[in-house]
Amino acid sequence: MPIANMQSYNSIALRVHSSAFAAQGQAMQLSNAIVNKLHASCSFAQVTEGQGAAADVALDLNVTNTQRGGGGLISNSSTARMDTLLVISDGQSGDILGTARIHGESSGMIINNAPPELEAIDVIAKTIVDMLGKSGCSGPRIAKAVPPPPPPDPGHVEPPPVDETHRPEAEKLDDDGKQKLFAADIQGALTAFQQANALVPDARYEYNMCNALGLLEQWDKAIDTCKHAKTMNPKPELVAKIDHKIDLLQHHQ
Repeated sequence: MPIANMQSYNSIALRVHSSAFAAQGQAMQLSNAIVNKLHASCSFAQVTEGQGAAADVALDLNVTNTQRGGGGLISNSSTARMDTLLVISDGQSGDILGTARIHGESSGMIINNAPPELEAIDVIAKTIVDMLGKSGCSGPRIAKAVPPPPPPDPGHVEPPPVDETHRPEAEKLDDDGKQKLFAADIQGALTAFQQANALVPDARYEYNMCNALGLLEQWDKAIDTCKHAKTMNPKPELVAKIDHKIDLLQHHQ
């Protein structure tokens, strides 16, 4: 399913990390495979890679595990599996646009004497670019449209004003949570987002909590958290992201 609307982004930055020590070299191969497919399938004016790369939208992909031989009772040394965690964020604001776990596994057959890890890498690269294709990465770029505000709810009661005294600390915790998410420390990220929201209740922090809970496969908690974020007067563009996230989460239940 689409993960975020890519039509309004002109440039993309790819940052591939690895929390699996043995996968350092494979992370570079994975980065190259994704960049090649982005150039072939998407219409971004600029595709950059590496730490510090700046763009309209950023893809942070962490290789969390690699395995040779497959699982189960029967081992096949020609089978390779790679597990990754993808975080898509706005390159300007840093806001999280979407998250996904993506797995690649080879067919179990050696092709042209190539290591099976290359086939697993190709599966992941194709999955990511196919997902971006469904999200509008191809075709002409369009101006970013701001969703209209929702119609007034006659039963809506304005929440009390938020105490902004601790906003700097909350923003730092939110940023720390994003960095932990990039490093595949999902539980650490969730804790940071929760601490930020405890200091200053904010729909942005709750939406980030919803993303982390989804990655932890706590589907019901994630949906409830996203729904609660909608009650906190989020901006229209955040409402659209929350609604899309709820739809994705409900497909996983």
